[in-house]
Amino acid sequence: MEFLERAPRQLFFTGKGGVGKTSVACATAIALAERGKRVLLVSTDPASNLDETLETKLGVSPKSIAAVPRLFALNIDPEAAALAYRERVVGPYRGVLPDTAVRSIEEQLSGACTVEIAAFDEFSK
Repeated sequence: MEFLERAPRQLFFTGKGGVGKTSVACATAIALAERGKRVLLVSTDPASNLDETLETKLGVSPKSIAAVPRLFALNIDPEAAALAYRERVVGPYRGVLPDTAVRSIEEQLSGACTVEIAAFDEFSK
């Protein structure tokens, strides 16, 4: 893993299901932590198995991984993030705009793109 010697500040592991994203991300995170880096491993996968892989119950806040000093991990629930995002966007207009306008905004925010945007919004926090 020579690339870890010059690893950028952020690494993203993406791809279709079943290609080993979690395995490679965990191995990379552990290797970086063992090299003395403080690492935060974040999953936005709705079917995340980081808990099992790291043998640690994870939530939405960073949790230290006992077996690997300097490694922290968390799971972002993209559907919960999308609900909160939609409410932040639509909420201020309830009771101000007509109900039909509010429903129109909600409909526009009902797609998969909103889930991705909301998950990334949570990730960036």
